Amino acid sequence: WDANVKECPDSVRFFQLDDERFLERWASSSSSKQKYDVVVFNFAINRDKALLFCRKVLKDDGVLLAPVNVQRDYWMKQFYALLDKEGNTLWTANDVGAWSVQFQPDVTQATCQGIWCPPYNGFQRMAR
Repeated sequence: WDANVKECPDSVRFFQLDDERFLERWASSSSSKQKYDVVVFNFAINRDKALLFCRKVLKDDGVLLAPVNVQRDYWMKQFYALLDKEGNTLWTANDVGAWSVQFQPDVTQATCQGIWCPPYNGFQRMAR
């Protein structure tokens, strides 16, 4: 982030966290009353997680952009989804140009598959 972003408005925040740690930090801080205009995921998620984020952290007119799995826990293909606070779909894209949408899986999910998932990548899940 720091090496590649030359200019960024003060209102833009980047959190280098998995979603569970972000929600935990957000809920335990005074910023839990702060809601966001836009939330963007840079890893694949299941639709239920996208809906959770829409309802918890978006402003009333906010949007969430995420690569959402085409099927629950199927990490080999996603589509882009733009959702509003209620989880209504505002826009989707299955392919971007000639590229099929495929992102790194959500490492917090027990169904995460491949070398980018625990235990191969060193990620430690939060204790429950």
